[in-house]
Amino acid sequence: MAKQRASGKKPNFEVIKDALAAALERRAFPEGQVILERPIAEIFKTSRAPVRRALAELHEEGKLFKFEGRGYKTDNSDIILREEIRPETLGLDDEAQTSAPAEASIIDDVYRATKRSTSIAMTFGQFRIRSEKHSQHFGVSRTISREILGKLMDEGLVGKDSTGHWITGPLTARDVKQDFETRRLLEPYSLETCGPLIPVELLEQMKLRLQEALAQTPEEKNQSLLETIEADLHQRCHSFNPNKKIAKFINQSLTPLVVGLVFSDAVRASVEKPGLREHLAIIELLIAGKHSEASEHLHDHLLNAETRTLERMKSLSVIPEPSLPSYLVKIS
Repeated sequence: MAKQRASGKKPNFEVIKDALAAALERRAFPEGQVILERPIAEIFKTSRAPVRRALAELHEEGKLFKFEGRGYKTDNSDIILREEIRPETLGLDDEAQTSAPAEASIIDDVYRATKRSTSIAMTFGQFRIRSEKHSQHFGVSRTISREILGKLMDEGLVGKDSTGHWITGPLTARDVKQDFETRRLLEPYSLETCGPLIPVELLEQMKLRLQEALAQTPEEKNQSLLETIEADLHQRCHSFNPNKKIAKFINQSLTPLVVGLVFSDAVRASVEKPGLREHLAIIELLIAGKHSEASEHLHDHLLNAETRTLERMKSLSVIPEPSLPSYLVKIS
């Protein structure tokens, strides 16, 4: 397969436009497919600005169509279809999913740093996120800053107050209980539904990560690995659910995961073995094709995780508030 990259001599928007135009020409999209900016930007690992320009130009050329809704359609039929667009639909492979490497790296780094700082902040009260200070702090455009904060809003980590200011927190025990209740209702059902659709090779990789983490000593603890492990079970597995609304609701209820992150950083806690063993048991059941049992184990894991999270929140209440970036201003 010919590899295409949103880098090199052509501007990003042209590479994105060419990939979409080629897919339209070979009729790679199902009838009535809706195309939105964010999914395309995520495929190319770029900001939404070049995607917006590419879609607008394709519309002007009569290759995309407006309708009564967000985005564009690939044809002028009465059908409206919102299927996930995968890289292979655009003639891309995994290696080709990139924009200009420097831009992609910067956006990813800023996203991760912002997620970490807001996660820490929300456990210590309510903070205003000053978007202009955020863009200055990281040296990125306000467009990229807004897109990153928008992505964190989708994940339930930030929001907006009545005046339209970006805010984060406070994360309360009530919030944690409600999120876990939502997750117990949705995650086991989702896992049983999408379990047969998750590639075994991917599950084996998840298992290896768990075994690596379980073998670590407190001194060897790899926080990035632990974050990846949480995402494996609670996000990546559910991404295979054909019902994308369920996956979205689950993703918006994962805020309690930040408590473990902050607690681990604050008290230099050792690797949380019971939780990892519960993860491993679930992944092994999925590998064995025992999806119903995996679903039951996940329900029990979420009960245990809620208890552990609430206990950690009590510990965090007596820990001094850490130093935070200047774009975070405490309100209460």
